Amino acid sequence: MLLNGKNPHGGDIYTHKGLLDFSANINPFGIPEPVRKAAEESLYNCTSYPDPYCRELRKKLSEHEGMPEAWILCGNGAAELIYSFAYSLPKEKPALLVSPTFSEYQSALTAAGIEIEHFMLDEKNGFVLDDGITAIAFSQYSALFICTPNNPTGITVEPELLAKLAGTGIRIFCDMCFMDLSDFPGLYNVPELLKKYPNLVILKAFTKSFAIPGLRLGYVLCSDSAFIATMSEKAPCWNVSIPAQKAGCAALDCGEWLSDAVKSICIERERMASALKSMGVKVYPGEANFLLIYSDVNLYTRLLEKGILVRDCSNYKGLRKGFIRIAIRSQKENDQLLSAMREVLR
Repeated sequence: MLLNGKNPHGGDIYTHKGLLDFSANINPFGIPEPVRKAAEESLYNCTSYPDPYCRELRKKLSEHEGMPEAWILCGNGAAELIYSFAYSLPKEKPALLVSPTFSEYQSALTAAGIEIEHFMLDEKNGFVLDDGITAIAFSQYSALFICTPNNPTGITVEPELLAKLAGTGIRIFCDMCFMDLSDFPGLYNVPELLKKYPNLVILKAFTKSFAIPGLRLGYVLCSDSAFIATMSEKAPCWNVSIPAQKAGCAALDCGEWLSDAVKSICIERERMASALKSMGVKVYPGEANFLLIYSDVNLYTRLLEKGILVRDCSNYKGLRKGFIRIAIRSQKENDQLLSAMREVLR
């Protein structure tokens, strides 16, 4: 838990009570009923400790992902697994972050005592990661952190480039937590990538896709069983609760529900992008369930005054004041945001 530090993330509805929250990128269709029911019914079993091996969940994940259970490690949300990864790295070399990106990578590496360097994405190039990164001498780094679709830009990494980077042999932490909510959820052949590149660690989570951030459930996929065993040693024994495990099992049976939700999200994202551009707002074309935008107007403060919370992105390395990120919510809620934006920009 946080004590005195400032919350660096979105979704702080406890400080900003009663606001319409566009700062957290959660599936706007909410928790699927089978997932909610599974979590609720599991409360009757909470007089026992949770299964420390997550056996039922890992079995279902193995079937869902098409890979051995031995390649799967579950955690108390994606964030815990980021820390477990960081603490599993050697401290002699710095880690390289493709930035701007999710701040928790830097927090975890700092906590683990590992120095950090950044490969900065070019705003003029739309924050797209291109072949320019392959010129780096990766042997000088302990790990490379990549997020696809990237948070906060929403841009995916081309599959060929990801494979090329994995082929260098550097340990890669590839965060795909927003992949299931993107335009192309099947963009990567994950089983084949992991089979070919044991140095690749892929992070996924139920948090965004099934709207259960309060339950905390994520997992990593890696064919290097020795490395994920090391990651396991960096986390507590009972870190995945019974409700989280049961909710995860139920969520894996909700594939059709998720596909329908994603279709609506993608349509709404394009509608939002078009409307914002017509207002003179700079919109960066993303492929996930959120948009990175820029305006000279202080949108964060002005929208807060109108009861709407967005993600101020000025604390991302490589971004400046004026950058904000907005989640894609329901059509009605999106219209509320657009209406407020028109008033602010009038």
